[in-house]
Amino acid sequence: MNLARALVLGFCLASLAACASPPYAAKGVDRATAMADYQDCYSKGCLAHFTPELKASINKTARACMKERGYQETCSFPWW
Repeated sequence: MNLARALVLGFCLASLAACASPPYAAKGVDRATAMADYQDCYSKGCLAHFTPELKASINKTARACMKERGYQETCSFPWW
């Protein structure tokens, strides 16, 4: 039982650590700039999603925007 608890705790801590940084990275770009770009792209995705004619996926729009800016995904969750 202790091993199972340790594994669950380790998984939870790893998940929290992954959420602490922006999910995109580019060479020569600091963390603050990457986070600002991600927030900008996510905001654009939200606008596209709530535009009645478009109904675009927020995450797909944000991914496309970040890719246009030269970023690569650093972590990818299959359910995202």
